Amino acid sequence: MMLRIATHGTPHQRGQQQGEAARELALPWIERRLDELQEQFDAPSRPDLFDHTRPLITPWIEEKTQLYPDAVAECKGLAEGLALDTDAYDALTFYHRLGNHLPQCTVVGTRDDQNRPLLGKTDDIGKEELGMNLLETTAPDSGYAHRHLHFAGTIWTTAGGNECGLCIGMTGIPGPLRDEGLFSLTALHSILPTCADVSQAIAHIRALPLNAYGFSLIMGDADGGLALIEKTSAGLVVLDPEQYPIAHTNHILDEDFAAQNPTQSEPTDSNGRRRLENARALLAAGTSPQDILRNRNPAGAICQRGEGDFHTDYAVVFSPVEKAMHLWPGYPDEVAMEMLSL
Repeated sequence: MMLRIATHGTPHQRGQQQGEAARELALPWIERRLDELQEQFDAPSRPDLFDHTRPLITPWIEEKTQLYPDAVAECKGLAEGLALDTDAYDALTFYHRLGNHLPQCTVVGTRDDQNRPLLGKTDDIGKEELGMNLLETTAPDSGYAHRHLHFAGTIWTTAGGNECGLCIGMTGIPGPLRDEGLFSLTALHSILPTCADVSQAIAHIRALPLNAYGFSLIMGDADGGLALIEKTSAGLVVLDPEQYPIAHTNHILDEDFAAQNPTQSEPTDSNGRRRLENARALLAAGTSPQDILRNRNPAGAICQRGEGDFHTDYAVVFSPVEKAMHLWPGYPDEVAMEMLSL
């Protein structure tokens, strides 16, 4: 069962509330990630690991402090709520950058018979990480109230919707590594409290510099807006739905933009291309997002159960005009769907 929590107040207070509520779930996973980093850096002890990582991490923290101070405050609250020291939580925060791990997912978008947007997303992770995602309902002291999905003990937003009806869902794509800017999942965390609609979100994201990797992002709003973008440290592209059906997996679709970014690694690239072909065929056939997310076609399963070593931890379909989300808190072909309001 997916953990559900509610947070409110300042960024620091919300982080502390999440850390305390998610401690039992998050700490064993955090320990495994730190063990992996310790092995990767050939560090005989945790203090030795942090001596290795601190000089690497310091410029990224300075960038986050300058560009997104609320995220710094929330992470400090999280460390306190999790009862972790600063070095340990900082290493976790940049685990993807240090360990070269990327999130892998599928997103699709279409419109219903009343021309209202529908956005679908799966979240694909390693088998040992299943159950790590939680649903957080946030009432911030400043900004829009929102529901968002992310890993326990982090601010790595992967999907969500706010009280205005703006809804988002991401996939991971490769981008150049730089010291300047924000980690992609941290940048995603800033959208829902700040933006009311798709046009505001695109302008907000365009102005955010990234320093590691990137994301494709499907967005919809209560006014009927629907968009798909690609964003890395090299820039941002708004994809034309006439040229690119609203589906994305884990490689960059715009050819010019792809040339400015690294290629996707294997097996993610092949796995993603098979999923994309299947998702596009299902969209063309008029298949609903709900049925697309549950699809187990072996030629390109959207609900993954080990294909490419990926497993689908949750699936969600947003109805922005209705300000509603349909959530499958596990394999979407297995668990019951829940309906929640934004």
